[in-house]
Amino acid sequence: MVKEQRTDTAKFIHRHMNVKKWLNYREVREKVTANNFNNHFQQSYTKQELINLALDARDVFKQNREDKKDINSKVLALATISPPVLVVGDIHGQYADLMRILNTCPNKPAEKKDERPAPNNKRAGFFNNRFVFLGDYVDRGSHSVECISLMFALKVHYPSQYVLLRGNHETRAINFAYGFREELQIKLGEADGQEVWEAFNETFAWMPLACLIGRKILCMHGGISQGMTLDLIRKIPLPLEDVGTNVLAQDLLWADPTPDQTIASALQTPQWGKNLVRGLSCTFNPAAVTETVGRLDLKLIIRAHQMIPDGFKFAANHQLLTIFSAPRYMNETDNRGAIVRIQENGDFGIIVLKNTKGAGGKNPLNDELTRADDVPNESAKKKSDSAVNVMKLSSSKTKNSPKF
Repeated sequence: MVKEQRTDTAKFIHRHMNVKKWLNYREVREKVTANNFNNHFQQSYTKQELINLALDARDVFKQNREDKKDINSKVLALATISPPVLVVGDIHGQYADLMRILNTCPNKPAEKKDERPAPNNKRAGFFNNRFVFLGDYVDRGSHSVECISLMFALKVHYPSQYVLLRGNHETRAINFAYGFREELQIKLGEADGQEVWEAFNETFAWMPLACLIGRKILCMHGGISQGMTLDLIRKIPLPLEDVGTNVLAQDLLWADPTPDQTIASALQTPQWGKNLVRGLSCTFNPAAVTETVGRLDLKLIIRAHQMIPDGFKFAANHQLLTIFSAPRYMNETDNRGAIVRIQENGDFGIIVLKNTKGAGGKNPLNDELTRADDVPNESAKKKSDSAVNVMKLSSSKTKNSPKF
C-alpha cells in the first residue's frame, strides 16, 4: 500500500526553481537573528514543508524493496537504473551549479522540431533526463538546504528517473560538523532547524549506497571494498544510522584510490591499505579495481568523493572514473566540474562544467578533504548550541565504453 504523499511536489519544485537569487547565509549570519531572518533571506519553504518532504522521500526510498509487492520485504541498499542516464558527483550546497546540471539538454533529441523543448525551457533537463547522483548534496557550500530539498522533491515527484545515493556527508556526525546543521539553524531558528536536521538525517539512513547502471556500471560515492559483491551490497541493512558499524557501507562512502606515484599503485596485485588521509576506511590500488571489475563482471566503476581539478579523472586502465560536479569549489579553487552521460548502448562521455574564477583565485583549498576524526565527539555535540549550454564532451564514444 502506497502512503499518501504529504507534499505537493509540483508546486514545491515550481516555487523553488523560480526563486530569483538565494542569498549566502554565511555573508549575513552575524546580522541575522531568528526574528529578522526573513528580512535578509528569500526562501520558498517552511519548517513543516521540509519535514514533510523528508518523510515523503523516506517513503520513496523504502520502496526499493526485494519484493516490491511486500511491504515487509527487505529494503535494498543497491539501486538499479537503465541508461541513458546522467551521473553526477558531489554538489556540496552549490545550488547554481546544481541548476546548470538539471537543465542539461535531453539525452535523446526529439525527432520533430515542434517536439523539442525551447532552449531556455527549465523543464527540459530535469523532466526528460534520468539521473544518478553520487551523494554529498550538503555541507561546505552556502545552499545545502536548497539543494537537498530540491533533490528530495524531484525524487518524490519522479521516483523512477532519479537515483539519489548517500554520500559521507549524508551522515549525522559529518553534516553536524561541516555546515548543514548550522545553515538550518540560521535559516529556521535553533529549535526548528534542529528538528528539520533530525528529520533529514533519519531519511539519509534509508538512502541506497550504490547503483548498478545497465548491469555493467557500478556507482558509489566513495569506493570499493575488499571482497565485496553485489549481493552483499544489496543486503546491507537499512536504515543505517551509523555507517561505521558496517565495513562495506563505510568503504562505499569513504574509500579512496591509492595516490599516483606510490608503490601500491605500481603493484600488479590487489592492495588494500588504511586510509590515513580520511582517518577511516581503506585505500585500493588499480589492481584491486581490475580484480573487482572482473569478478563482478563490470565494465566501469564511477565514484565521487574527491575534488578533481579537471572535474574527472580515469584510473586503472579506464576501469575507474572519479567525478566531481561542484566547479569553483567553495569559491576557493578554479576547478572544473564534470558529469557523465551514459548512452543507451553503453557508450559514455564526459560533460565538463566550465569554472568561473572565485574569490580565492587559484589558491589551493587546504581543507578540501573531509576527515572522520575532525567531527566532534558525542559530549561535544550535546554541549553545542549551535546544462549547461557550453559543454565539452570528451568523447561521445569513449574507447572502453561498456556495451549493454
